[in-house]
Amino acid sequence: MSEVEIGRPEGRTSYSDYAERYYAQAGAGRNSLSASEYVAVVEGFRREVVCMGQCNLYLAATKDSQIKEAIKTYLEDVCNPNIHEMKKILEVGGYVLPAPLEEIMSPDKVSDQDTGVANGRMIVIAQWFAARAFMTLWHNYASMSQRTDIRDAFIRNYHRAFRWQVTFHEIAVEKKLMAPLPTVEPKGMPLISE
Repeated sequence: MSEVEIGRPEGRTSYSDYAERYYAQAGAGRNSLSASEYVAVVEGFRREVVCMGQCNLYLAATKDSQIKEAIKTYLEDVCNPNIHEMKKILEVGGYVLPAPLEEIMSPDKVSDQDTGVANGRMIVIAQWFAARAFMTLWHNYASMSQRTDIRDAFIRNYHRAFRWQVTFHEIAVEKKLMAPLPTVEPKGMPLISE
């Protein structure tokens, strides 16, 4: 067996070029979408529209300036790029956008609303779970496509959500809104025999 290579970006090894030739070939020359690709891109676009509205609701409800800043940054780092990835795929293929982007309110126009419905703890933990849900969504959508430029867009979306899933957890722990996740020490664990 050859020496195993790990720890490189995107899981690449010195053997990856073999599959990479076919991968690049699969993404060339097609602008139309298969049925599963179309569903994935349209659902991804719609989900981002809803998520941006949800973030705006959180911005209006939270009184905590750090949480407010985190959500505004999340919108710029995750939501805006993700929705524009989907928009580009649809427009290049000649498809109609499933919702107008003009319906999304800019975070700078969101005014504070004392609803009494959600507090900072609920909002940060909701964002933690939402980022995890997006990771699953983008991963599943990547597997629904053989068109590699679409896969790459979904994986970029995945990585953006991946960073923020950890970020929202760390903010919740730092602000004592949530206990850290427990760890399991290897001491005292039984040995596994062959």
